[in-house]
Amino acid sequence: MKKQILLLCLALISLCGYAQQITVKGVVTSATDQQPLIGTTVQVKGTGTGTITGIDGDYTLPNVDKNAVLVFSSIGFESQEIAVGGRTTINVVLKEAAELLDEVVVIGYGAVKKSDLTSSIATVKGDEITETVTGNAMDALQGKVNGVQVTSGGGPGATPKVLIRGVTTVNGTNPLYVVDGMPVGDNINFLNSNDIASMEVLKDASAAAIYGTRASNGVILITTKKGKTGKARINWNSSVGFQTVAKPNIAGAAEYKEVFNTRYTNDGLSSIWNDTGATTNPGGTDWWDTVVNKTALVQNHSLSVAGGSEQFVYNFSVGYYRNNSQFDVGYWDKINIRLNTEYTFNKYVKLGVDIAPRVESWDDTPNQFSAAMAMDPTTPVFRPQDQWEDNKYNNYQRSYNNQEWNPAGSIARSNAHSRELGAILNTYLQVNPIEKLTLRTQFGANAHYRRSDSFVPKFNMDPLEKQDLNEITRRNQEWFDWNWTNTATYMDTFAEKHNLNVMAGFTAERFAWYNTQARRDNVPNNLDQMQEVNAGQQGTDEANGETTYNTLVSFLGRVMYNYDNRYYISASLRADGSSRFPKGSKYALFPSVSASWRVISEAFMQDQDIFSDLKLRGGWGRVGNQNINNNATLTLLSETQYYYGNTLANGYFVSTVGNNQLKWETVEDWNVGVDMSFLDSRLGVTFEYFQKKSIDMLYQKQNILSLGYDNWNSQIWMNIGSMQARGWEVGLTWRDEIGKDFSYDLGLNLSAVRNKAIKFSGDGPINVGGFNSDQIIRNEDGGFISRFYGYVADGLFQNWEEVYAHTDEHGTLIQPNAKPGDIRFKDRDHNGVLDANDKDYIGNPYPDLMMGLNIGMRYKNIDFVANFYGTFGNDIYNVTKGRYSGSGGQNVWAGTLEKAWHGEGTGNDIPRLSSNDLNLNYSRVSSFYVEDGSYLRCKLLQIGYTLPKKWVGGADLRLSFSAQNPFTITGYSGMDPERPMVDGTTDSSGSAINTGIDNVAYPNPRTFLFGIDFKF
Repeated sequence: MKKQILLLCLALISLCGYAQQITVKGVVTSATDQQPLIGTTVQVKGTGTGTITGIDGDYTLPNVDKNAVLVFSSIGFESQEIAVGGRTTINVVLKEAAELLDEVVVIGYGAVKKSDLTSSIATVKGDEITETVTGNAMDALQGKVNGVQVTSGGGPGATPKVLIRGVTTVNGTNPLYVVDGMPVGDNINFLNSNDIASMEVLKDASAAAIYGTRASNGVILITTKKGKTGKARINWNSSVGFQTVAKPNIAGAAEYKEVFNTRYTNDGLSSIWNDTGATTNPGGTDWWDTVVNKTALVQNHSLSVAGGSEQFVYNFSVGYYRNNSQFDVGYWDKINIRLNTEYTFNKYVKLGVDIAPRVESWDDTPNQFSAAMAMDPTTPVFRPQDQWEDNKYNNYQRSYNNQEWNPAGSIARSNAHSRELGAILNTYLQVNPIEKLTLRTQFGANAHYRRSDSFVPKFNMDPLEKQDLNEITRRNQEWFDWNWTNTATYMDTFAEKHNLNVMAGFTAERFAWYNTQARRDNVPNNLDQMQEVNAGQQGTDEANGETTYNTLVSFLGRVMYNYDNRYYISASLRADGSSRFPKGSKYALFPSVSASWRVISEAFMQDQDIFSDLKLRGGWGRVGNQNINNNATLTLLSETQYYYGNTLANGYFVSTVGNNQLKWETVEDWNVGVDMSFLDSRLGVTFEYFQKKSIDMLYQKQNILSLGYDNWNSQIWMNIGSMQARGWEVGLTWRDEIGKDFSYDLGLNLSAVRNKAIKFSGDGPINVGGFNSDQIIRNEDGGFISRFYGYVADGLFQNWEEVYAHTDEHGTLIQPNAKPGDIRFKDRDHNGVLDANDKDYIGNPYPDLMMGLNIGMRYKNIDFVANFYGTFGNDIYNVTKGRYSGSGGQNVWAGTLEKAWHGEGTGNDIPRLSSNDLNLNYSRVSSFYVEDGSYLRCKLLQIGYTLPKKWVGGADLRLSFSAQNPFTITGYSGMDPERPMVDGTTDSSGSAINTGIDNVAYPNPRTFLFGIDFKF
């Protein structure tokens, strides 16, 4: 009986508790346009209970205490706290916030409110990224983030070069990308831009140190779009358009012939001009129009569906992107599929599974812009038909008057194709065993397989342009990377004013690469499209393969504390162990500490009306770099064959030179900044100053040739020295409205960085950027990085008197081979001889100032965007200035005859035309070819119109037209002032020390697109 009474009492107590709880429903709308706010967070204050509004701004929150307080928050709007007071229906109107201080910002292994940041972190939202239609989302970042220099890659599938706060190391420049908590390396070409919800750029070491050894160049965190509670929301986004590149002003056949002959007559020689083209091709050939298409198709399509219940949410998307080359062959396309899901079992357990398969394919088209500019314009595309042969590749005409290969023939013979299949699996399990403690385990795998086929046909146009045998090659590569991350996070508030966030974790990562390649020669002519190696002749086989891998294990932790939302401090520590380093140097520590003071929250700031917000912050940290070969510490042997007399014997040679003394490269960084806003948060101002120092930089350097190594085998990884970077950033934003129909926002960012080599160890300067037998770029102790190094030009000799007057103190001619019209070079050491001792630093490829300007305007249903980016004070070494100015048999810039020196006082733009160049006007690296590379480029102009909802059944339908790279303001005479910052002459690997050299890279095209964005 007692038990029954006890059970009855417990039931009555339970019913009384339930009586205190009610279900609250309502709708959340915007005060600006009275539209429903989708995705607004509705949370019971002081608990983890909450929900998100659906497609109509509606929400339902069960089991709410009738005396509870609900917190309504939405990105871009001011949060509200409303007491329930026993009500079951609560409709809320949120006001738009001028300053997004409560916006959640993703940081390494966590997230915080923007107002709580102590480090330098910049955020770019997904809609800002998708304004620009591009295959790589980083192109859209150009000019939007202070201190981040993004240089577009040009051709289809090209990877942009990204510098965060200047050059940090001589060994690569690209940052680490982390997608949904999973590190994916230094390239995100595989990602669909439409899948991105936001990007966070970790610019200083206090923010990036939590990623340790791979954070020396900064870290970019990418969050993809997730599902939301509510009815399924479908979004179709499509853009179609074309690209075009500007045609350079190159001479026609008549002018080319005259320049060619003038080169010889100026030297008192008879011209060797081949005038066959006068009869076979009397109209000449415009090679640019022949091989470069006026337009190239570009298209981007994306379809997504997002929705879910309180237990299960999902976001599914399919994307297709294609970019054709400016040549008849060549393209890059990709198909992306992504499914992000999250299942909440109960208030304790949550499971997320994301899967993202993809297919990429492209043609490896050779860059024929250079050949199209240089080819002899008197030469026809094809030989006369009566000379045609069965082998169609022999029917292209060899150049009559120079050594350029026929670009039309090169394109016709191009048959190299690659296809890549890949998939990313990212899954996590999150458990909250007790209130305030979150345990999370995450496993991610990134696998991709690439097959590349190449067929090189046999042809014989003449002894200088031929291929003796048909050749077929197949290469298979596989990458498999996995990452396992485990973290525990504890968050609590003590005595209402002490806020604590503690995180500890462990990660393990493994990266594997497998490569096999096979080749055969003498494929039958009628099988030139058969991409099978066994079609070749037996006995001509070549096969090779390689397997390499590395592992990384890490322990990490972070403590964040703030008092009364005024005083903040954060400290982190990561310990990394890498298999790439030798015993005794495998492990390193990467600490950081940062702090901030929200001055605006102080009592003495409450009665002032100048500042809307004021925060001071500063931080220090250390990050690392392990970007070396997996076997960099090992000396490896490979099998080969040698002749001993007349006997062919098997043997071994050193294929890789190892260095077992390697150690970690580290970068120490400190940063101070201030964040301010004025005029009711309409005006925002940020300022930051930073300094970075790289220690024990890793670089693959030339080995000692006397040890018997040669060519590539003479390269060895070494720790070569240290580098320093200093700079500042200023950001200005203005957001305002004029009346109820017009609003606008302006953003201006300015930044400057200076890089200096403090010490380069080893046997002297590092010289790169080959030009003839010389090199253009020099790096040495105490100098700025990657400066051009050569002879100092002092105008052109105008007459013989000036030639004879250019002597040393003893009357010896300094340039005995010079004639009027040649370049006068300075004898800097005054010894009467021009030699390497007369060289000096003649230019700097890195800018003094970078600028981004972003403008947005909205009037009723019309919106307009204009984005600009520019660099100022940087130099370009313009190889094309000499190459296409009569230095050899190549075609020339139009107007060369008039611009070239042809008599006293006729000009200083181009030296006299000469066939022998005895004065080395064109083959010497000199300041004559250094130009100011400053430019301001309009990156995007876009206008859009959103149709009234009643026209499209309540859906959102926006039509747009955009122009990307429509115009550039520059004084540079080459094709594109932006492109030399990527490639240099031969390097496109992201090297920091080989840059700023223009040798006709693939130019950035103008792109014109029509778009439609449909949401329902």
